[in-house]
Parts: sequence; C-alpha cells; structure tokens
Amino acid sequence: MRRAFVTLLFVCLFFSALVGCSGPQFQGSLPGRDGNGSGQPVPPSGQPQVTSVSPSTAVAGGASFTLTVTGLNFSPSTTVLWDDNTSLATTYISSTSLKAQVPASLIGHPDTVTITPSPLLSINFSGSFTITSAPLTGNPSLSVSMVPVQANDIAWDQVNQKFYLSVASGNGTSANTITALDPQTSALGSSVSTGSEPGKLAISTDGTYIYAGLNSAASVQRYTLPALQPDINIQLGSALSGPYYAIDIQAEPASPHSVAVSRGVQSGSTREEGGILIYDDAVARSQSVPGFGVSGKGPIDSLVWNPNGQSLYGIDTERESGLYIMSVSSAGVQLQTQIPAAGSDLGNHLHFDSTTGYIYTDSGKVIDPSTNSVIGSFPLNAVQGGFNGSPIMVPDGKLNIAYFLGQSINGGVGSDFIEAFDLMNFTLLGSSPITNVSGTPSRMIRWGNNGLAFLTVSASGTGATGNGVYLLSGGFVTSPAP
Repeated sequence: MRRAFVTLLFVCLFFSALVGCSGPQFQGSLPGRDGNGSGQPVPPSGQPQVTSVSPSTAVAGGASFTLTVTGLNFSPSTTVLWDDNTSLATTYISSTSLKAQVPASLIGHPDTVTITPSPLLSINFSGSFTITSAPLTGNPSLSVSMVPVQANDIAWDQVNQKFYLSVASGNGTSANTITALDPQTSALGSSVSTGSEPGKLAISTDGTYIYAGLNSAASVQRYTLPALQPDINIQLGSALSGPYYAIDIQAEPASPHSVAVSRGVQSGSTREEGGILIYDDAVARSQSVPGFGVSGKGPIDSLVWNPNGQSLYGIDTERESGLYIMSVSSAGVQLQTQIPAAGSDLGNHLHFDSTTGYIYTDSGKVIDPSTNSVIGSFPLNAVQGGFNGSPIMVPDGKLNIAYFLGQSINGGVGSDFIEAFDLMNFTLLGSSPITNVSGTPSRMIRWGNNGLAFLTVSASGTGATGNGVYLLSGGFVTSPAP
C-alpha cells in the first residue's frame, strides 16, 4: 500500500512539473498518444502547421522568389519564418495557404532550412526547404569542380600526387581526420582519426611526413606518408591564458624531421602569440622568437621558408606590422629585422618563389628580402577582397605566373574571379570568372601540371569554418588567355 502511494505521488509530481514549468508549453499530445500508434506528437487544436511548401528547392545564388506555404490554422497575423529566426514578408491567402517572399540573400549557399509558421512554440510543425549547389562554371579552358568537404587546411603531396585535407569537426563524414583526396577522381581516400580538431598542415619536401596541428590537443602530430601512420607527437605547451595551438606550420626544406611552428592561444575573439619555434622531431631548439608583448614584436602568424633553410619569413595578419625576417641555425630561430615599409595590407599568407627569390603576398605586394624593400605590386583589376578582406594567391616560378582569386569587383553571391599575371613584370596575362562558388575563398595552392585548388569558408575572420574544396584544371592554368 505504501509503495502504491509513493508511485502515485511521483506520477502526480511529474505531471505537475510539466504543467508548472515556465516558458512556452507543449500543447499537443505526448509521444505515443496520438491515437494512431505512430508515437509522434500531434498539434493541439488551432495551432498553425505547415504540411508542404512550393517550391521545395532552389539553386544557391539564385534570384528572389515567392514561396507558397500550405498547411492548417493560418490567420491574417501568421508569419512565415525562415529557419526559425528570419521573418519573411507574408501574404495571407486563406486558413490553409500563405505566400512569402524569399530574398536572394537567404539562398547564397547550399543548406537545408525549416519553414515554420509563427509564433514559435515548444514543438513546431514545419516544412523543409533545400538549397542545392549551383553548377560550377569557369571557361572552356578552365574546368572547375567542387568536393563537398569542410576542410580547415589543404596540402599537396608532390611525391604521391595526392591532396591531404584536415577535415573539420563539423563535416558530416570523416570529421576530425586527415584524409587523402585524389585530384583525378575527386574521391576521398585513406584517412586517419586525429581525436581532435585538425588545423594547419605541412608536408615534408621529400613526401615522407605530414605534420598536422591538433587545435584542441595543444600539439602537432606527425604521420608517415602515404600510409598516414601516426609517428611522433610534438607537445606545444601552454600559457597562463590557455594551451597553445599551431597558428601555422611549415616543414623545413630538405629536412623532413624539422618543422617551424607559430604557437598561439585563442583568447576570446583575438589570438595571443606564443612564439616561433623550430622542432627537430619532438625536441624544440633552444633559441626562439618571442611572441606578442616582447619589444612590440609579433604576433607572427603566417610563415614561409627560404628554400635554403637558413631564413624564415613571417607576417602579422592581425596587427599588420610589416614583414619579419628571421635567421635559422642549429640553435634555433632568431629575429633579424622587421620591415614596416612593407605596409599593413599584406593579406593572409606569404609565398616565397625560389625562381625569383621574391616574397609574394595575398594583397599583391612583392618584397625582395635581400634588400628589405617592396619592389612592386600586381595591378589587380577584377579581384577584390575575399577572406578577411584580401584575395588569395599562389606564385609559380617555373611557369612565371602569379594567380590571384577573390570576389569579383562586380559583386554578387558566388561571383569570383581569377587573374593570372607575369610573375616578374606584373602584367596581366589572362582572367576568368568562376561562378557559383559557395563561400569565401580562403587558401589556394598549385598542384600537378595544370591544376589549382582552393578552399572556401562560410564566414570570415578567426573561427571561420570550412565550406568546400574546389579543384581547377586546364589550359588556362599553363597558358592564361585574356
């Protein structure tokens, strides 16, 4: 009798809690109580609900359109909500039909969204709308394809002729992995789990190792290639504000066991620098370049080697304080000079071309490190700011071409442009629009005989997430036409 009383009391308290909780209350039937055995909630009497939408799909980057929403219990005050948070201009047709205007700005990239009638309740009865990828187009001599993988970084293995991707934690499959990508088939290949959000990648020049920054593990993991077998783990340590992660990683030329790492700590919306170190396998050399706060130097968060292995160059993409030139020896790395004259608009990446001996920046400036001077700038015509306000570029000294990619000056969602220039004379060789790109281009590399590849992100700034991997190939790359 006592057990029955306790059970009854518990049931009463349970349902009292359901009724008495603050906030919007679920007014429908509980699962399994809809009378037909489906186990699904049913709407309460009079609650607006969506049964279908027309059209149910649209192509990313398309024009605005009118959405017809069919359902029950609509009223003149009912508003159509796009993905539960954006109110659309709504016209009441009847208790079972609404018309809503969808602006082009809401269909800029592939996605699946919910179509919900207002007001929002604890359980809503919504429709679904799908935004599909638009067909990619370049020109007859430039083919473009997209691999739908959210990658934080991409590296080209010249020896094994493969890409390697650091696949973001938000990707649907192969999340938190280093995964190979075949450029010929666009198929994903061998993969290894990192157990942590993978970030920057660097491949040794002999194709023996790939180094991967593990952002939430405060380390850099080395894997053997092409097997992707875990090798050594480089612990990056921590600061008072938190553990370090690898802002940038660059393998030392002709020394597969050595790597330069720019350490940092993510602190709110800014990054705190932890210095530049050279590691031989898992052992740091004694001499390092201090981080931000020491004599006003740093933070240095984009690195590139001189192929002689004796010099390292870096820029500060946040404070934009010019170019840093560092010397490298068996003792470590030492700051030699800072070139403020290089300016504050150097972009997000540095590139060194061994043929010319010059440093190239994403913003178009060209620096001669032997004279510590800016010797010129590419006259970008069709390309304007992209990721963090700058286009992206990659030089190829063998072809004597510099490639720039960014948002078209003419604007428009997914409207990007690629321009090719003479690497030495800075003259325009050719250009081509690349339409229907989803996201903002963030990093570009050369691959193979006539290929380019770039990543896009869905947002700009620190913490941007990967959006897709784009592969370009064709005659335009080797012989760009006007």
